Amino acid sequence: VAGTPAVTASAWRMQAPPEPAGTIDQGFDGVSCSSSSACLAIGSNSFPGNDDLGEFAETWTGSRWRVRTVPNGTGEVYLEAVTCRGARWCVAVGGIQAVSEPGGYQVPVADGWNGSTWKQVKLPVPAGAANSALDSVACSGTAACTAIGQSVNGGEAQSLLAERWNGSAWKVQPVPAPPGGGGTLEGVACPAARACRAVGYDNEGVLAEFWNGSSWAAVPAPRPAGGSLPALSAVSCTAAGSCEAVGTYQSDRNLNWYSLAEVWNGSRWRIQATPAISGATSAALDAVSCVSATDCEAGGSVQTKGGSVSFGVLENWNGSKWSVQDKLPTRPNPSRVAGISCTAGPVCEAVGFHVRRDGGGGHLLAMRYSSR
Repeated sequence: VAGTPAVTASAWRMQAPPEPAGTIDQGFDGVSCSSSSACLAIGSNSFPGNDDLGEFAETWTGSRWRVRTVPNGTGEVYLEAVTCRGARWCVAVGGIQAVSEPGGYQVPVADGWNGSTWKQVKLPVPAGAANSALDSVACSGTAACTAIGQSVNGGEAQSLLAERWNGSAWKVQPVPAPPGGGGTLEGVACPAARACRAVGYDNEGVLAEFWNGSSWAAVPAPRPAGGSLPALSAVSCTAAGSCEAVGTYQSDRNLNWYSLAEVWNGSRWRIQATPAISGATSAALDAVSCVSATDCEAGGSVQTKGGSVSFGVLENWNGSKWSVQDKLPTRPNPSRVAGISCTAGPVCEAVGFHVRRDGGGGHLLAMRYSSR
């Protein structure tokens, strides 16, 4: 693909996913791999002369990416996350904008992929919600999925949202209000049928919740010293007692944003040091995927010079420290890594968007890493 950026090290290899015909300003939002040769990525794009977004998906077969149409149904669909248990079993969640109703309110939605077609399901709406949507989903089996997000009532008060799939139907789960009030859940991981960890933020900062198979409960999570507005965006667990979460926070000293990483060791969350990136004035980690307690990949973006230049970044956790593994060029291609998924090996797929040398809107970004 003309103008596609090249990563700076040989570990990650740039791919050239096809872009949906007749669309502009594309970007991947998430990806899930059930094996090294079976991945599904979700994304959004827009059309010339039309500000409305369109949703699409692509599948990786081990040799190429292939575009898969996502049905809109009765309104505009916004898919935020996807998880796969196999090449023929994936579920993507988000919200659907009911354009026929006054105000075009949003309700939760889930799209199931069977390897060839999508089936869209409208999920139950929390009582009293004026708007609600899901931001992440995790499945410990095809009959055990948890999706999380937020809902907003008529008075615009936020509350946490969790829904559970039991193999035949989705059901809203009660989630206690966080200590700081308000809030949203942005990432979830379910290493076992009766163990899910969700992360996000509330009005006071970092938020973590745990589901034990019957109920949700808040779990204390530390906030960076000298930092404000901390938030966790994604979490990955290889066991009930081993999880990594990533996000961002703002420095009280210089008001710059810095990447945030926390580890769950089976008894508590603990902040981990993240590497400084030369020339960066702002950094955030948006996605993480672990194959073991000593091998995780995280992706996000970095800004320099007051935000005028941005580029994607990939970081690795080796069990003792986080380090920068790859950076995309800063010029002339702004970019961002939005999703990452790793399987045994490890073999990883990272997705997001980049801007080509000729400018214009965003284009699809996909990279593959293999230690084999």
